Amino acid sequence: MTATPNKKIEIAVVTHYYNGHGGGIEQVAQKLIHEVASLGDFHFIWMASDCDPAPVIEGQTMSPMTSCNVIERVLGLPMPLWGWRSLRNLRRTIQKADLLWLHDTLYVGNILAFLFAKRAGKPIIITQHIAPIPYRNPLLRWLMRLADKGITAPMLKNADDVIFISDRVADDYYRRVKFTKPIKVIPNGVDVRLFHPPIAENRRFLRQQFALKNDQPVLLFVGRFVEKKGLDVLRRLATLFPDWRFWLAGTGAIDPTTWLLPNVHVFSDRKGQSLAELYQAADLLLMPSYGEGFPLVIQEAMACGLPVLCAPETAQGCAPAAPHLHLAEVWPDNAERTAAVWYEKLKAFPISLPLAQPIKAIAEFALLSWDWPPIARVYADILKKQRR
Repeated sequence: MTATPNKKIEIAVVTHYYNGHGGGIEQVAQKLIHEVASLGDFHFIWMASDCDPAPVIEGQTMSPMTSCNVIERVLGLPMPLWGWRSLRNLRRTIQKADLLWLHDTLYVGNILAFLFAKRAGKPIIITQHIAPIPYRNPLLRWLMRLADKGITAPMLKNADDVIFISDRVADDYYRRVKFTKPIKVIPNGVDVRLFHPPIAENRRFLRQQFALKNDQPVLLFVGRFVEKKGLDVLRRLATLFPDWRFWLAGTGAIDPTTWLLPNVHVFSDRKGQSLAELYQAADLLLMPSYGEGFPLVIQEAMACGLPVLCAPETAQGCAPAAPHLHLAEVWPDNAERTAAVWYEKLKAFPISLPLAQPIKAIAEFALLSWDWPPIARVYADILKKQRR
């Protein structure tokens, strides 16, 4: 199917879930579709699992795939399986589209979409968000390495355009994949009109709403409640700092309410403005995760002027941001050791907690680096060049 100057470019987009599922990949996909579509030259057909309601993006088409999500419910591994009718719809949509845009690779629907597009002779663009995850379970770790070598590497090598969202992920694959075309690194954006430093009066009001004491630090985690995010480390830290508040925003296979810790509060329904309020009221974002690119939540926190404590590996995901981050080692197979190191880091933290005010230098860096519209224009140019 050949695009003409009078016709919008039809782009089939495939992710494992819609943004309502709460993961960073699908959140970024939703924002990119919205921002690129606003430029006027594109029509997107977004195909993802029907585990969550499809979003409404004006003028764009959502095509939910009938899914079985038992693997995530049982094992905590986000691996939805799509029904046969949905797979036929996936193949037909790709055949009619001008090109295919995949977000990540190691999902059944994404793999099949790649094969359908290759068979139909459609250009393929892949935005790769993460590197192989070093699971603590040795079997899962081995399976991840095997799948990455046998599936992800060939997909990236044979795509028409490959975009990495962080320097660390790009470097990881560049060492292992013999790319025949130039690769690109384009960071995720942040809605700086939503995520921004609060004025002093608003911050005081927010903290009063949460009944915080004036001298009580609030440590915030935002993300899916799964093993690789370091939930066991957070649990241990909450027991070591009983007078500090720990706010955990997200959902997942792990349920922090079962820890029965009075200083741990779980927020399961925060997004948009209500999520921004958590960043604006907190004193530090904790990200004891591993196997990531550069998590969107770090960018959102920084845009609000909130300092971040994360692993050195995570900071490598965005070299320009690294000087603004606080670092502590993470051992994926030893939560107790990780928590002990993070405990010492927090006791000697170089910034007095709770914060007197947001860190302006962090917010200014985020504003200059991650505003969505310029990033969307870069993607739009790539999409236009790949149409046939």
